[in-house]
Amino acid sequence: MSFLLKCILVLTIVNYIAAAQSSRQRNSGLVRCHKEVGSSVSTCEGKYCYKMRTPDDTTDGGIVKKGCMNAADAQTEVGKCTRRPLEEGESELMCVCNERDFCNSAPAYSLTAVLIIAAMLLF
Repeated sequence: MSFLLKCILVLTIVNYIAAAQSSRQRNSGLVRCHKEVGSSVSTCEGKYCYKMRTPDDTTDGGIVKKGCMNAADAQTEVGKCTRRPLEEGESELMCVCNERDFCNSAPAYSLTAVLIIAAMLLF
């Protein structure tokens, strides 16, 4: 099989997997998220995932909380990070997403990109 046909086959499979994942999320309307408060780490399911970073003098980088939410307030833009002022003059960073499961985790490589790179290395 030629290299071009192998690439087309891999891209077709990747597209099918991505479409199936997207369809699952649209049908349920919920995404799975990392839930992290202090040292407690688990998963949850909700309409949105969030990641919030609040300044704290006792820790480098502040306090990070992650979890699920089912409603967004007027200050929140889904798919973006928003700075929210705090009483002390500082601000917390609130990121809200719902484009994929665990979107509130560390930046992940897209499944498509990983499979394309793997296919190129294998062929």
